[in-house]
Amino acid sequence: MFILIGKAIYLFIWCFLLFNLIYPYPKPANLIAYLALATFVIVHGLQTWLLSSTLSSQEKSRDRFKVLRVFIFGAFEALSWKQKKNK
Repeated sequence: MFILIGKAIYLFIWCFLLFNLIYPYPKPANLIAYLALATFVIVHGLQTWLLSSTLSSQEKSRDRFKVLRVFIFGAFEALSWKQKKNK
């Protein structure tokens, strides 16, 4: 349940930050949103790079959207992997 709530929050944050690219917020808020989006992309990009380097080529070919899900949901997707592995 905690993982699902975290994924929903991350999805909302992505939508909020990407909305700023289409319809910019008022002056000081849009700069903060741009900075937050850049930080989000960098952090999630590094996280995706680290987690995808641990996957074998067989795992990558089995689930093609796994890397995209890691980029969008970050640590919550990694926790989801751990939870599925323990079951």
